[in-house]
Amino acid sequence: MNYQIKGLGILSLAVLLTACGGTETNGSSTESNSADGEKNLADTQELRLTAASEIPSMDTALATDLTSFTVMNNVFEGLYVLGPDAEPVLGVAAEEPTISEDGKTYTFKLREDAVWSNGEPVTADDFVYAWQKVVAPETASGYAYMFDGLIQNATEIINDEMDPTELGIKALSDTELEITLMQPTSYFDQLLTLPFFFPQNRAFAQEQGDEYGSTNETLVYNGPFVLEGWNQASSVGWTFEKNEDYWDADSVVLDTVTVDVIKEVTTELNLFENGDTDIAFLSGNFVSQYSDDPNFHSSLNATTFYIEMNRLNNEEETELSNANIRLAIASAIDKDGYVNNVLQDGSASIDGFVPAGLASNPTSKSDFREDAGNLLPYDLEKATEAWDAGLSELGTDSIELELITSDTEDSKRLAEYLQDQLQKNLPGLIVTLRSMPFSMKLETVREGNYDMAVNSWIADFADPINYVERFDTDINRMNYSNPDVDALVDTAKATFDDDEARWETLVEIEKVSLGEDAALAPLYQSADSYLLNSKVKDYYKRVFGPDSYKWTWIEAE
Repeated sequence: MNYQIKGLGILSLAVLLTACGGTETNGSSTESNSADGEKNLADTQELRLTAASEIPSMDTALATDLTSFTVMNNVFEGLYVLGPDAEPVLGVAAEEPTISEDGKTYTFKLREDAVWSNGEPVTADDFVYAWQKVVAPETASGYAYMFDGLIQNATEIINDEMDPTELGIKALSDTELEITLMQPTSYFDQLLTLPFFFPQNRAFAQEQGDEYGSTNETLVYNGPFVLEGWNQASSVGWTFEKNEDYWDADSVVLDTVTVDVIKEVTTELNLFENGDTDIAFLSGNFVSQYSDDPNFHSSLNATTFYIEMNRLNNEEETELSNANIRLAIASAIDKDGYVNNVLQDGSASIDGFVPAGLASNPTSKSDFREDAGNLLPYDLEKATEAWDAGLSELGTDSIELELITSDTEDSKRLAEYLQDQLQKNLPGLIVTLRSMPFSMKLETVREGNYDMAVNSWIADFADPINYVERFDTDINRMNYSNPDVDALVDTAKATFDDDEARWETLVEIEKVSLGEDAALAPLYQSADSYLLNSKVKDYYKRVFGPDSYKWTWIEAE
């Protein structure tokens, strides 16, 4: 099924699924090869994985990162889930919804056998509670904007003009849920697979108060697994145990998934070589060293790495409020040199924000990157000209800026490369580096207490709006504001019956925010290169969004 956002020519989500079998394909070489479909199961069904960072939050209303989302995707469940082929399939919903003639009202019936791990049923009110929590201004959810302009009254609630109880979601009964949209949205089922649309057990969450989601014991679960051995304050690993009360427990083969936070490539590789983990992510020289290994896999994914350039650090204006300074920084980095000589993992330099391969023009079928163009390429002549102009406008001959990154080996290496490039190519610029745990970096950026930060954005769903809307004044974390961009974002969100016009608007947003304003500095579109134990079967690694271990199993020797 080529699931498309209406007329956009979006790539099938199945195409965007990374197959675990060498280079990118549309299937998965980790599937069972037995002719009769019988699984040759190992006696011990344990999957051993690694993660590059700790879990910042397990509250679906607060999390904004892929690590948290991946855990949530395995211990919670919404109305829909992404199936093995990355297409939405029914989750807590018992059947496909009834949709009104105008396409704006959805009525769902919930499974009567969907229960929380404390034995209580998953009810329609649990969805109402969770969604109202996301849009409530006091929550300050990083994903409230996903409800803005989508769910009835969300915009007014987010702006503190209406009470959260007025959100367009109602519990008609314990098992019947009504959702009212602002306009028809053909990709609504895709959105409902995302964690911030998941339910929360109202009574349990309210009983936990501020402690909700801070440890595995202050959560209840309705997904394929339950979380064990995790504490937000101290854990550098966690465990998933099969949820025997899950409505589809018969489909879950794994008994246990153990995850250890490993920040050094060499450490992770040693664990894999010693048989202590089933996966090891590779970078640098390790990619070419292991490229012929039968356990090697590699594919480009829908993740863009970039530098956020903050105009106000702690409410004080920075030199990055000057457009020429931003343009100089974005143009002074040899991105090809980094991906080809340092990463060496198949990643590709990018001169825009929306990654290649995400979406195609509804008329010409050209890729978004082709239509938007190379907006901020490596160009030393342009960088020098902009730098000199910026310094002159600021009345200075030197600038000192701090660049923050997370504390992984790869992040530190990228930071050092950027520091070298910027100081070498922009005379008078001093770049100081500060690394910190991933969760701390997220909080620092969220609070606006930074000059520059290396970050990445991975698609939540296959539409360019999921990238370009991040230039909106109310969404971005760089204190960037352009009323023309805000108006274009609003237009794109409101256009549902003219595919070509919507596409042109999406392209224009990126051209203005990057081509004219240099709002951020795009770096590269990442690829994943890794080793995976050949005994791990039906392990579907998403090109975007969180992975699921529901269908994974371990083959016998």
